[in-house]
Amino acid sequence: MRSQTATMADVAREAQVSPTTAARVIHNRGYVSDENRKRVLEAVESTGYRPNLQARSLRMQRSYSLGLVLSSARENPFYTHISHAIRTAASDRGFSMLTVNHSYSPEAEVNGIKQFLEHGVDATILCHALENQNIQPLIQAGIPVIQVERHDIEQAYFVAIDPDPGMRAAVKTLADEGHRRVAFIGARATGLKDGGPGHAEQRRAEAFQQAVSLYGLDEQDCPVVLGEYFPRSPNDILPGRRLATMLLDDHRCAVTAIIAGSDILAAGILQVLYERGLKVPSDISLIGYDDSIAQFLSPALSSIAQPYLAIGDSVMAFVEEAVGQDTSSAKTRERSVSTSLVLRDSIGPAPGSF
Repeated sequence: MRSQTATMADVAREAQVSPTTAARVIHNRGYVSDENRKRVLEAVESTGYRPNLQARSLRMQRSYSLGLVLSSARENPFYTHISHAIRTAASDRGFSMLTVNHSYSPEAEVNGIKQFLEHGVDATILCHALENQNIQPLIQAGIPVIQVERHDIEQAYFVAIDPDPGMRAAVKTLADEGHRRVAFIGARATGLKDGGPGHAEQRRAEAFQQAVSLYGLDEQDCPVVLGEYFPRSPNDILPGRRLATMLLDDHRCAVTAIIAGSDILAAGILQVLYERGLKVPSDISLIGYDDSIAQFLSPALSSIAQPYLAIGDSVMAFVEEAVGQDTSSAKTRERSVSTSLVLRDSIGPAPGSF
């Protein structure tokens, strides 16, 4: 029978296990046999047990809450996927999440950090901070900070995302289809305030150039076109449109394939190709990056996928290691996760190659 006041002892009694076993299952700590785990979970459901988070926080001297800073969830669905992955990983481990989406507003970021401090978060995840000076109050308070993809805070833990595996697979796939003229359209490192996307986007362009060399393509035939990542205003055209127009108007660059630095850029590129009567993939092949909206475009876009689940798990591994430790003198630690290529309908043979 369900009860609004069911206790862990009630769960243990219902499952016919010890309170220690029930606690291990409920808090996801320690070994429990599959049979006992199933019985405890069924007992949790039948009794309506809900953990007393306030009591647990007082007992453990932890808030079991985390702060998450996002750059631009409104403009780029990549951040929505990142948020979902980290929230899910946190929830699975008994943590709640406070989120600030600064959208490149220093004031929004400062106010969000103040809320994190007021709620006593156990750690803060940055994807990505706008101004590092706004993060200093967290560092000074001894709250662990974990950076995702971009690492420029000395005291922070770092989840690195390796673009090379996905980019190599993308270039190889195109080369195998006969493409010798492949362009990369991406974000300029100085495209946004305070350095903007910076190293992460620069690494994508470098990964493209390295893959071009690896698979024997001529760098002169594989241009890199960089520009702003997001529209300057809500009514502005997509940057992918502007950059694709620049590329296609340069008749020296008769490319047969394009790799975009994000799915958002790829969406703008698709619009230009459609307006010019170029069909994907029969006239030109197109690959996105992030695998955020690629499957919803037409044609369904092949994309270099971010390892969202692995990012969430890596972040939470740092949280569980760092919480309760003195991080003021800790050396920066790093975990790396890898991209991969998801194939859909936007890659075909280079025109005239077969």
